[in-house]
Amino acid sequence: MTPTRTIQSFIDAKKENRSPSEEVWNSLKGFRKWNEPELIGLRNASGYYPDIYFEAGMDETITKLLAKFQERVVPHKF
Repeated sequence: MTPTRTIQSFIDAKKENRSPSEEVWNSLKGFRKWNEPELIGLRNASGYYPDIYFEAGMDETITKLLAKFQERVVPHKF
């Protein structure tokens, strides 16, 4: 399951007052390998559904991962 689909499935399940599937939880556990847009989407989703953060310190971990992406950005001059 793709990270984008994982987040959307989690949101859909919560909107329908259902528990997210085991596949969604398993995919969420791999968030450390996700790309920058998916991590931003995960952080945005947590604003509406805070229980998407299933482990302690997940927001700090996402912040660190996003900082690593920002370190790779090379400024350029024209």
